[in-house]
Amino acid sequence: MKLAPFHGDEAMHIYTSRDYTTVFIENNLQSLPVNPPYDIDSDPRLRLLNGSVMRYSVGFAMQLAGLTAGDLPPRPGWDWGLHYADNIATGHRPTETLLTVARSVAVFYFAISIIAMFGIGWQFGGRWVAYLASAFYTLNPIILLNGRRALVESALLCFGLLTIYVALQIARKREQGGKGLWGWWAALIICAALTLVSKYSGTIFVAGAFGGIFIAEIFRTFPRKQSQFPPLTLNGLIASTLKLTASGLLMLALVVALSPALWNDPVSRVQDLTQMLQEQVEIVVSILSPEAPTTLPQRVEGILTQPFMTPVAYFEQASWAEAEPIAQEITAYNTSPLGGLPVDTSTGAVLTVLAGIGLLTVVVPQLRLYPSNALVVVLIMWLLVTFANLLINPLPWQRYYLPEIPIMTLLATVGTVRLILRPRRKRPAQ
Repeated sequence: MKLAPFHGDEAMHIYTSRDYTTVFIENNLQSLPVNPPYDIDSDPRLRLLNGSVMRYSVGFAMQLAGLTAGDLPPRPGWDWGLHYADNIATGHRPTETLLTVARSVAVFYFAISIIAMFGIGWQFGGRWVAYLASAFYTLNPIILLNGRRALVESALLCFGLLTIYVALQIARKREQGGKGLWGWWAALIICAALTLVSKYSGTIFVAGAFGGIFIAEIFRTFPRKQSQFPPLTLNGLIASTLKLTASGLLMLALVVALSPALWNDPVSRVQDLTQMLQEQVEIVVSILSPEAPTTLPQRVEGILTQPFMTPVAYFEQASWAEAEPIAQEITAYNTSPLGGLPVDTSTGAVLTVLAGIGLLTVVVPQLRLYPSNALVVVLIMWLLVTFANLLINPLPWQRYYLPEIPIMTLLATVGTVRLILRPRRKRPAQ
């Protein structure tokens, strides 16, 4: 964790943990709601653009470590208008102690995401898929790097994968005739809300989970062939739809409750947020990234190559290549045996092909190894939402492809197990 090369966004997210001091130490909760205008790098803008999970988690960890708001870097954490050396001279890089505390929080969430990945893998082939999928996920160098940094990605993966796991449980238990399941519905609401509060791009996981459950219920209502489980009646489908709708509304209410920036007129603040996110994309496209916007073929290529074949991107701003301290950090990290599995085009191509085999395994009925159609429906819905998001995203930055890696890893593992283990002739018992 300490060897992970520094990223400027770490300073920004650490700076936003000042809100923890504002709420729990200064008891000044009423100062957190925001209103326009939102000046560049102002606290209201940062508060609206970024989720709440990491900022309050880091703030709590700082209090446990004996650090205060005085130890935070100056606003806005990292000034992207300055070169690296100028940011260092003005104190914008966090101290090693503060960086270690913040990164420890990220690694905590990363560790939970590994457990969630294990649980998801278990649903698609038992212990073999569970162990291999969680191992490949953990040792993916892109996941490792971003999971160790004080960014929001580890919290996003943590709660996003938990949301998918809970959705798989609900879909499977519903298919088997389970009723009630109030505990699982509550878990879905909480995990989905925390996913969105971690990072707004968590809609990938949330839409995949809710959409997968809904489509699975439709398939149960209009089955194509005889199933060992009783079909769902039309009244049952209506009841399921109402439960999903109520869960979605409760999730949104929880998102607002956990996002003080939205408290003052949530509808208007969401409109402001949408406009701000569009402005951020335009800034990146016109100023920060000469490769953007990407074409549709480039986006398809990114979907195929980013998970396993693309080297780790340690920074996005080209000027960082000229920063000697960063170059030294990257060298030290690359020489560490704990940087994850090395990226190799040939190996990555094999894993990509295995992911394709895994996809066929879950789609083609005669190749499917699993007892539940509902699990497959949730998985495919999750995959489709992920791909759709990447196809409309004009930015080539590697972090935007991070949510794709877990599901591609799962499919590659399923494909591997499918080739190694002979399919059973008889359907396994529930």
